[in-house]
Amino acid sequence: MTDDSDQLTPTQLVARRFARLVERLRADPAGVALHRKEVRGIAKALRTVGVRLEAGEGDALLIDGTAELAGEEAGVRLLASRLAAYGVEELTLAQGASEADLHDLARLLATSPDQQDPLAYFAARATSIDPRGIPRRLRARPLVEVPEAPEPTAEVDAVSKSAAPKRETAASAPAVADAADQPPRAALESAPSSADGRADQLTEALPLPVTTVPEIAGLFADLLDATDAAALRLPLEALSTRADLAFRAGRFNEMLEALAGLVSIEFTQLARDSSDERRQEFAQVVRRLASPVILRQLAGMRHRHALDDTRRVQLQAVLSRFGTAGAEALLDEYAVASTAETRARCLDALRGHRRTHDALFELVRDTRDPVVRQAAAILGALGDERAEALLVELVRHPDARSRRAAVAALERFASPTSLEAIGFALLDDAPTVRLRAVAALSLRGGEQSVRVVAPLLDSEPDREVRDAAVAALGRIGTPEAVQLLIRCAQGETAHPKKRSAAYRLQACRALVLVRTPQAMAAVQMLRDDRDREVRDGAARLVAQAARRGTGTFSAL
Repeated sequence: MTDDSDQLTPTQLVARRFARLVERLRADPAGVALHRKEVRGIAKALRTVGVRLEAGEGDALLIDGTAELAGEEAGVRLLASRLAAYGVEELTLAQGASEADLHDLARLLATSPDQQDPLAYFAARATSIDPRGIPRRLRARPLVEVPEAPEPTAEVDAVSKSAAPKRETAASAPAVADAADQPPRAALESAPSSADGRADQLTEALPLPVTTVPEIAGLFADLLDATDAAALRLPLEALSTRADLAFRAGRFNEMLEALAGLVSIEFTQLARDSSDERRQEFAQVVRRLASPVILRQLAGMRHRHALDDTRRVQLQAVLSRFGTAGAEALLDEYAVASTAETRARCLDALRGHRRTHDALFELVRDTRDPVVRQAAAILGALGDERAEALLVELVRHPDARSRRAAVAALERFASPTSLEAIGFALLDDAPTVRLRAVAALSLRGGEQSVRVVAPLLDSEPDREVRDAAVAALGRIGTPEAVQLLIRCAQGETAHPKKRSAAYRLQACRALVLVRTPQAMAAVQMLRDDRDREVRDGAARLVAQAARRGTGTFSAL
C-alpha cells in the first residue's frame, strides 16, 4: 500500500492513526505497553486539531463529513464497523483529549461486539471516558414491548399491605409496619435497569423502613398509592429532595430511611406494573442521587452498622440498587480502611454486591498501575472464581509490579488454574515476579508445586530467585523435593553454577530445614567433599543441627 500521507488533511491523519491503534489493540490485546507511545503521539496531535468520526455506508469512515479510503486501510474499515456495531452515531476526538481516555476508548473499540446487547455494553463502559475530551452521540436503544406484568405474588401483597401506612392527620405520625416482623432480606441478585447499565433493581422485597419523620412516611404512603407514572413523579422528586437535604444536614439515618423506602417501594410498584414509564421515573431518581459523596457515606455506614441487622440489610440493598457506582464506593471504602475489622466488613459487603466484579473489571484495565495493583489485592481477598479469572489475566499485565501483585494474590487460590498461572509467572522477564511466584508455590506446597519449581534448579539465571527456589523446596519438604535438593547439594543439576559452593550450600541449608533422615544423611556425606568450602559449610550445618538436639538427627 502506498503512503498517501501528503494527500491527507491533519484531521484525516489523526483519524487514520487512531484507526490503526484500534486495529493493533485488536490484534494484540496483551501488548498494551507497546501501544502507549502511539497513544501519546495521537494526544500530541490533538493539541492542535480535533476530528469528528462517523460510520458511513458500508465500510467507509466519515471524517468531518468526508469519507476516508476505507477499502485500502484495514484499521479504518475495522473502526467504521465497530462504530456502527456499538451504535456510535458520532464520536469526536477533541483538542486536549487525555491519553488515558484515548487509550480506554481504543481498547473498548478493539473489543469484539459479540455481547448480547452491544449498545448497552458500549454505553456502560464509555461512562468512564470524559465526555468533555471525547464527546459522543450514541444511537438510542430500540424500545422493547414489555409484557404484561404477572399478578403480584402473595408475598408481594403481604409486603405491600403490611408496609402501607394509614393516612392520618398531619399532627400525628402515620403508622408504618414494623420491619422486624419480616425476615431481613436484601436483594443481592439483580439485573440492569437503567440505560447506562450502572443501576440494578432488586429482585426480592425489602421491608419498608420504620420512620419517625412524618413527611417521609407521608411520601411513602403517596408512592404506594400511586397508580401510574404521573402520580409517582411528584412524590419521587420530593423523596429525592428529602434524602439529599438530609445528607447535606448530616442526618444520615434519615437519608438512609428515605433511600431504603425508595428501593422498597420501587420493587412493590414494579411488581404491580413493570411498564417502562414507571421504571423510568424510579431510574431518574436513582441517577439523580448517585452522587459519589452520598454513595461514599452509604459505604461507610455499611461497615459501621454491620452489627445492626436492619441497617445492614437496608444499606446493602441501597448500595446494590446503585449498581456499579455502589460497588465502586465500597471499593473506595475498603482501600482506606484503617483496621482489619473494617476491611473484613467491607469485604463482606463487596461479596454481597453483584456488581463488585464489574467495578474491578474496570480497575484492572486502568492505565494507572497503582490502581491495578490495588485491584489485584482486593481480588485476592475476595477469593472467588471470577476474581481468580481476572487475576490470571493480570499475570500478563505490561507493568511488572502489577504482575507481581497478581501473583501474590493468586497464592490464596488452590485451584489448578491458579497453579498454572503462577507457573507461567516463573517464565516472567522480571526477577521480582519470578521471586514472588516461587514464594507463592512455597506457601502452596505439595508435589505439584515441586514439579513447577524444579526447572528453575537447572536454568534460573538470577541468583536470588534460584536460592529462593531451593529454599522453597526445603519448606515444602516432600520426598520428591528432598531428591531434587540432594542433586543440587551434590552438584548434579544442569545449571551452569552447579559446582558453585554457594549454590550447593544453599541446598544443604534447605535439607537441614527438612530434617528427615535422608536429608540429614545427604548433608553429612558432604563433610568429605572435595570442595573445602562445601566441606566446612556442611560440617557447620551438621553441628548446628546436633546442638538443637532433634530426634530426627539423633537417630542418624
